[in-house]
Parts: sequence; C-alpha cells; structure tokens
Amino acid sequence: MSTMSAAKSMVQKKMQNHIKQMVSTNPMIGQLNEQFTSWLLGSGLTGVEIANTIDSNKDAVIQPHELSAALEQTTGTSPPAWVINGLLTLLDSDNDKTVTVGDLFTYFEQIGLPLGIPDPAETARLAAEEEAARLAAEQETVRLAAEQEAVRLAAEQEAVRLAAERELEKSMEELDIELEEVPKAAVKEKLKKVVEVKNPISKTAPQSNLLDIIEALDSMKLSSQIRDAVEKTTNNHRFSVKIEKIESTIIAPQSFKNGKTIIGKLVDDNSVEIELLFQPEANDSVNGFQMNHIVEIDAHIENWNIGRKRPVFSVHSYEYK
Repeated sequence: MSTMSAAKSMVQKKMQNHIKQMVSTNPMIGQLNEQFTSWLLGSGLTGVEIANTIDSNKDAVIQPHELSAALEQTTGTSPPAWVINGLLTLLDSDNDKTVTVGDLFTYFEQIGLPLGIPDPAETARLAAEEEAARLAAEQETVRLAAEQEAVRLAAEQEAVRLAAERELEKSMEELDIELEEVPKAAVKEKLKKVVEVKNPISKTAPQSNLLDIIEALDSMKLSSQIRDAVEKTTNNHRFSVKIEKIESTIIAPQSFKNGKTIIGKLVDDNSVEIELLFQPEANDSVNGFQMNHIVEIDAHIENWNIGRKRPVFSVHSYEYK
C-alpha cells in the first residue's frame, strides 16, 4: 500500500471511530447523523457539488453560517443553532474546532456518497483515446487531401497532353499551306494501298493489309492527306491487341464519347501501337479487362493520332481472352 493510501485509510478510520463515539454518547447526535446522511444521499449531488455549495467563500473551511445557509437553501427551512453545532461537532473528527472541506470528504466517503472527483487513471485513458481519435481524423484528412491532389494533378496532366496533341494537329494542318505539294504520283501510290481493298477483311485475311495501311498513314506528311486516306478506308479489320492502358474517352465521335479507350500493341507486330475506341455500352466489360491480356477486335480506322503516330480504331465487336 502506498504512503498516500495508508494516510487516507488512517483518516477514514479516525472519522469512523469518532462518529461511533459521538453516536454512542449522544442519541441526538446519532439522530442528526441519520438525517444528515439521508439528506446527503437523497440530494442527487456529488460530494464535490455539496462541498462547493456549503463552502460559499471557497476558503476550504466550513463556517456555521455556511452550513446553515446550505441546509436552508436545499430544505427550505432554517435549522436551529443546536443542529448546526451538532453537525459541525460530528464532522470535526480531530476535535480541533475546525471543520475543513477535507473533513467533509472523509465523512462523505464513510456514508458511501460519490465524491465526483475524476479518477486520474480514467482521465488519462479518456484523454489518450481522444488524442488517438484526433490524430486518426487528422491522418484521414491528410489522406483524402493527398488523393484529391493526385486526382487533380492527373486531370491537369491529361488536359495538358490533349492540348498538346490538338496543338500539334493544328500545326500540321497549317503546314499544308506551306509545304510543297507532294508529287501526285507518290500520293496516288500511297492512297492506293489504303483504298484498293473494297471488301471487308475476313477473319482469315492476311494481317499485312492492315500493316500496309498503317505504314502508309505514318509516311504521310500532310494532315489533309491523312484525313482523306482515313475517310476512304472504311473496311473492317480483325486483329488482336495486347492491352497496355485503359482510359476514359474524351475526344471521339459522338457514339464513342464517354466510352473507354484501350491503348495497346498489335499481337502480330508489337512495334505497332493502337488506340481502340469502345462505345459507352461496353464500359462495364472494358473496366474488367486486365493489363497484358489479349482482346480480339473487329474495327475500322477512325482517325490517326498525329502526336502519338498511331491509328485510332472504332470497335464494332470484340472478344476478350
């Protein structure tokens, strides 16, 4: 037992013996003790609240007029002087003619009245829990802020990328006026490769036809030539693509807006990069695709990405492997 606990135990023992002696020698004191105990326990107040009510000047010493005023305030009647003196004698366990707030607390503990003084260990535990909750809330705020910042930066980077591609395409269109005209024979030869096949490419058609078209588009210098070639290349092509990236479609024909774009490499020639435009109805399926998996495509050339030097296909049907 600690020194503090031992001293407290001695004070309580002293108060207990004092009350027993007073009650045994003076029946009136015993009656006062019972009534005072009943009033205290029935007040619904804690020991601290009662002590603050009685010790009105907060000097930690209980004066007769303070005890009388407190009893009158709570009971509605003014007790006679002998009652006040009897109660003070009951509370004065060391007979030094002075009743302190400490004496009150010792008496309260004897009759089982909760003091209402916080347990230091419980107070520390609650404070630790509050601090842990505060830190967790701060960490969550930081995490959410970091996620929002990452999303914002990604959106900015995507906007910059798209703006750069649009600017490059615009510059290529302006060069149409400045560049010397390519010999018509050369243009005719290149376009011939693109438009010479009029029937849709079957599932067993040689893949070289598609590669020839891509090579022809890649070799063209003028955006007007590229547009003309793309418009005349309406045949469907069937090929397989290894998925490298899945993005949301921002700039595309109306039927493909808000859909998904897959960027990948041709399985038959992994040096060729492809863009695949899927309609919004396929979003759920495309979101389930995994990187490095193969998707077999039936599509036609929709555009040529000048900045990335790769064809853009509109997907009509697909088979995910």
